[in-house]
Amino acid sequence: MPFTMKDVTELSLLHKAVVRSGSSALFMRPVESVSVIEMPVEDFVRQNEFVLTTAIGCSGDLPTFATFVQDIIDSKAAGLAIAVGRYVHDIPAEIIALAEAHAFPIIELPWEIRFADVTQELLQLIHNQYKIVLHRTEAMQKKLLTQFLGGADLHQAANTIQQVLSRPVLIVNHDGTVKGKSSKAQSLAKWWKLGQHSATSVPHPLTNLTDIEFVTHGPGACYKLPIQSTNKIQGYLLISLPGESSPEAFWENGNEQVVEHALTATALWFQREKTVQETELRLRDDFVWNLAKGEIDSWETVLSRAKSLRYNVNLPYICIVGVIENLDVVYAGQRAEQETFELWTASAIKKVEDQVIQSGQSLQCATMLTYQNGQLIIYLEAPKTQASPIATTFAFLDHLEHRLAGLLSGLVLSWGIAEHQAGVNTFAQGYHDAQLALEIGSRLKGTGHRSTHASTGMYRVLRSVGSHPEMQELAQATVGVLMDYDRQRGLELFNTLTTFIGNQGNVSQTSRALNLHRQSLLYRLRKIESLTGRSLVDPDDLFLLTLSVKLWTTGVLQSKKT
Repeated sequence: MPFTMKDVTELSLLHKAVVRSGSSALFMRPVESVSVIEMPVEDFVRQNEFVLTTAIGCSGDLPTFATFVQDIIDSKAAGLAIAVGRYVHDIPAEIIALAEAHAFPIIELPWEIRFADVTQELLQLIHNQYKIVLHRTEAMQKKLLTQFLGGADLHQAANTIQQVLSRPVLIVNHDGTVKGKSSKAQSLAKWWKLGQHSATSVPHPLTNLTDIEFVTHGPGACYKLPIQSTNKIQGYLLISLPGESSPEAFWENGNEQVVEHALTATALWFQREKTVQETELRLRDDFVWNLAKGEIDSWETVLSRAKSLRYNVNLPYICIVGVIENLDVVYAGQRAEQETFELWTASAIKKVEDQVIQSGQSLQCATMLTYQNGQLIIYLEAPKTQASPIATTFAFLDHLEHRLAGLLSGLVLSWGIAEHQAGVNTFAQGYHDAQLALEIGSRLKGTGHRSTHASTGMYRVLRSVGSHPEMQELAQATVGVLMDYDRQRGLELFNTLTTFIGNQGNVSQTSRALNLHRQSLLYRLRKIESLTGRSLVDPDDLFLLTLSVKLWTTGVLQSKKT
């Protein structure tokens, strides 16, 4: 605040007054108004009010006097001036001790000093001081707004704030990266970059600002104040403190109002940067999504848009499609009580996307990505110098999952990986192949898998064959009857046939695998031949049975039926 009890004691009008208690805390007591009051106090005294009194009715009655002073202390008044000479000749030592215990200022005022003169002078000084602070603050606010509208950066804003506060200023984002530095803040910036500092939360009576931190490092110190926008901390304003005076003295000259307006103004820069970043992210998402879908007007358009988004589409890329399998489980283990699942999910996906970019940078591979319909679509550069693009892809995924383990413990991801692709006409093909590899891998391996398009070749052939009506009818006539029989009799003929084929028709190996007596196995095999009408020794029949089993076990026929 601009005016304190220290200023009150320095008034020429009060040169004969004596500070009897709380002298060490005078500068810590802001004065916003002045009043004259006698008993009772009740609710007539406001916070930060300088109170004048004759203490009438308290003379010779120490308990009443103590209650009167205690009530004024409890009202959070700035201080108390007691006129001595008529009703109170001396302020009792007990009253002085009471006030001292609360670091509360009591001033002994000579009787001849009129309350009206004190009140008039104080109110005039408070008003004048307020006008000075207001003019100073408004001038800074106007200049900062002009700079913002003119496209100035935060370095220029920091210089403006430094000029008003006469202290070096640093503006950093939420991660601690310097975004703005005033001309005299080189040592402050160097000190901050070292990161070897300790912070202590220090709310101060002279300011209504919250979440202030007092940061120290060796001989240096600064105040660290949060810059907030839409109820979120976007960054911090660091103000270097002079070493020759107490840190609290910084707030004595109306700097609270200056700092409040500086925080409000600098929040505009962070909000603008956030808006620009969000817009660019949307454009990047749309661009990559259009590449994946193949919705491209022309190669020239792609090149133009890619350049504006700082993408290089002339590089060879491998498409990777991933899904997060257990967000709900991770949320249950990590969630903050005040954060909904939807907000947490958006934050978690943003963390995954950030780590994709950083993992690519660590491997010196370009990346393009978007998150659409629950899938993370990544185009990863496959450097021509690498002998195996798939090996590069697996190294990238290893690096990515290692980084995510530290941020989202327990996160499970499944991946589908396309083959080496290059050129605008193959972005969509790469997405199709990666998506197919992901789908097939999920069917065959479950969650947490990595499947390449090449490794799913057999399944793709089976799916193509299984889509033919005659093949579906043939498989149903062979494998289907075994499944029906198993449901009715519980003989496990289908499992027996699968194991027999897996052991390449070897009866001894099959009986051991099934833990069956040889005669029992032979009985089952004859039953299979009887039900299917196929011979297990005829090569053609055995081929049809094997194909039918493959179609059924890989889920091709089941997926067609559903």
